[in-house]
Amino acid sequence: MRVLTFNSHQPYLHLLATVLPWQLGVIIPRLSSGTEKSWDPRIRPQPENVRLYSSVAAAIRDRKWDGVLAHNADDLMDCRDAPLPKVFLVHGTISGRIVQDRSTVSRAEYVGKLRILLEVYRCRVIYISELKRKDWGIPGRVLRTAIDPAMYGGYRGSIPGVLQVGNHLRERGAILGWQIHSTVCQGIPALVLGQNRDLPGSRCATDWDDLKEQYRDYRVYLHTAIHPYEDGFNLALLEAMATGMPVATIQNPSSPIEDGVEGVVGSTAEELREKVLWLLDRPEEARRRGQAARLKLQKEFPLSAFQSAWESLAAELA
Repeated sequence: MRVLTFNSHQPYLHLLATVLPWQLGVIIPRLSSGTEKSWDPRIRPQPENVRLYSSVAAAIRDRKWDGVLAHNADDLMDCRDAPLPKVFLVHGTISGRIVQDRSTVSRAEYVGKLRILLEVYRCRVIYISELKRKDWGIPGRVLRTAIDPAMYGGYRGSIPGVLQVGNHLRERGAILGWQIHSTVCQGIPALVLGQNRDLPGSRCATDWDDLKEQYRDYRVYLHTAIHPYEDGFNLALLEAMATGMPVATIQNPSSPIEDGVEGVVGSTAEELREKVLWLLDRPEEARRRGQAARLKLQKEFPLSAFQSAWESLAAELA
């Protein structure tokens, strides 16, 4: 299977490339600043089965493709002339995007136009969670993300602090829970890995190995995303679970974390902070709950289901 896609959500593309026997052609977009958004090795290494292209036209000239994987409406427009089956993969909610951008756009009008675009290009629509499907209201199937635990080293928990992974945590605070993060982490050793300009206690990972080492070393992983704008899990949280980290999370109906089992859950930021402090002081309990988190990941987010679902979709496109 040869799939043409776009350089968006790079960790997800890396996941596809490493667990599926596909060839991925990744289009490198040119930003409004004139620079190219190339593959960033600090986020994930470029797999051998990923080839980069400057445009859709360049990719089509190079070889034959079996389908297109688009991540947004701009992707669809860029590949509109490619006579290939198309899949539209939805990573976020429209509700969250409207809140984040403080947009005055008509939700109904935007969704209506997107539905027309999807119908014109006969796109199959895939959502990464049930929340996303309900929020958009456009028919499609849910294909939840999975993680291969074998790619992540064992948990050590040697740093009695909190780790959170995410980009623009403060700027996207209304949906990612910046105020919750601030309350929980006040006076606690904490690291935020990601692109967070001028945010104290934050840096970008130097590479994927660095990211995995932080999962192994920090004692507790923190997830603060706000329902109904985001799920109670994302790729980073699943990676933490795969490592064997206990998770501290604000209450969210789609969270895989049960309070007292795989970590701690708080209904308020203040309650969550107290539970995090309690867990930080108990390294053996943190380890026990982290092991439960790893088992929960393998049970509820099995890699085999993720692989078979994408392979079934590929067969439909053939």
